[in-house]
Amino acid sequence: MSYLIFTTDNCLFLTCEGDVTLNELTAAWREVQAVLVENGWKRVLVDVTTIKTNPQMEELFDLAKLLWREFPQGGRIALAVRWNQTQFAKSLEMLVRNVGVYLTVFVSKEQAEAWILKGTSGKEKVQEFAN
Repeated sequence: MSYLIFTTDNCLFLTCEGDVTLNELTAAWREVQAVLVENGWKRVLVDVTTIKTNPQMEELFDLAKLLWREFPQGGRIALAVRWNQTQFAKSLEMLVRNVGVYLTVFVSKEQAEAWILKGTSGKEKVQEFAN
């Protein structure tokens, strides 16, 4: 798996592509958490629309624990997925929200970006999209 982390407007963006394993996702997420803590940020957009392999349902709880452990309180995560990833992603969303992390799934990178940037850096408020 290759991934790219970049920042803008007090938000962090993580884009993953290629074949992905849980260990690689863990390494990328730990890097994300370090940047969030270092900057005091609470917003992340994760784009997995170009990954070739999808996590298995048995990895759902491991991924959920990875996301909620040490995530800033009051933070929010936008998860951009393909249509064929939505069932897994919505299950992940439900689990993570039950422990207090505000994760929302989108099938449009543009909608995910608009939602995560809403209210940051004096930007004009944007309409919240239904997913």
